[in-house]
Amino acid sequence: MLADDLWPIVTGGHPPATAAATVIDTAVYTDEARHRAEVGMIRSHPLAAVHASEVAGPGDFVTCDLLGLPALVVRGADGQVRAFRNACAHRGSPVETRPSGSARLLSCGFHGWSYELDGRLRSVAHPPLYSTEPCPAAGLCELRCEERHGIVWVTTEPGEGAPDVRRWLGTELDDLLSALEVDRTVLSRTVDFDLRCNWKLLTDGFLEAYHVQALHRTTIGPYFPANLCAYRRFGAHLSVALPKNRLVRRMREQPREEWRILDGLTMPVVLVPGTVLVWQAGHLELFSLRPDPDDPARTVCRCSLLVPADRAGDTELWERNWARLCETIPAEDFAVAEQIQRNIDAGSTPAVRIGANEQMLVEHLRAVDQLIGLSSVRAR
Repeated sequence: MLADDLWPIVTGGHPPATAAATVIDTAVYTDEARHRAEVGMIRSHPLAAVHASEVAGPGDFVTCDLLGLPALVVRGADGQVRAFRNACAHRGSPVETRPSGSARLLSCGFHGWSYELDGRLRSVAHPPLYSTEPCPAAGLCELRCEERHGIVWVTTEPGEGAPDVRRWLGTELDDLLSALEVDRTVLSRTVDFDLRCNWKLLTDGFLEAYHVQALHRTTIGPYFPANLCAYRRFGAHLSVALPKNRLVRRMREQPREEWRILDGLTMPVVLVPGTVLVWQAGHLELFSLRPDPDDPARTVCRCSLLVPADRAGDTELWERNWARLCETIPAEDFAVAEQIQRNIDAGSTPAVRIGANEQMLVEHLRAVDQLIGLSSVRAR
């Protein structure tokens, strides 16, 4: 599949534009009503909360903020991962305040109410003093949750059952993630970035190669040919395959059976809405975008390096890859996204223009529009 997508551009280059650029009103990055609709839409879809290796054993837990909702992800004694609102059924204080750890029981530090790992109420402190009636069996409020492809996906909107991640991804994309063996990775490094920009501006950087030679000229730019990438849609989801120079040479000079496509490829896969997985020749990077519920110009991005479990001990290699990730994506792509947002907020940029070689940005916006029932894209 990837070889067939890449071969035409490797031999003939990126096709020239056949239509005018698309003009986008920058209100899509600032409008508060639209932003509320987008946040509601993201809450109703699977969101990459944590990596499964962060809750590897029974009792392992992680606390996190999911679009303003304090959440607690924990693996139960039965091996199943569950997610809860991190709020005690008594007075709403956090059940767990540590960022991560392991516990035999979940216990609220305010009054000592405790819960089983599956969220059931275990005990009330001093029950004869608390009430003349037996305490109702109120446990933790469970969130919809599914472990798939090594990631714990959480849907924060109420509903029945697991989020059904395979159905959300679609069969073809779900099979691709299986082929990439995402489920055989473990978390190597992770960090949260609190960014002053709209979440869609962060996504944009993964969807085109037009900027690589300029923005990344001293980091990763020298490894890639200019304006050479192949696009693919998986329903609402999008991918961009960027061959490195060595892969382009290999495809032009060697027989097809010697190409080793995945070894010479960077491939962002944008899962609409709010998640980006980037294949990087043997490991993956996971970006979980969590817009501020109220401010369109603020997003927390949880950035994680996922490495093959059987090579997790190669510390020096993963430190180099983590350093390269941090000197490109946060230091360059995210920084320019914040600069664009400042210009938009200052009124300097009433519209942005999207070229034919950046068409996936338009496709992403259209996918978001469809999910929130709006139409904001027009061409000139």
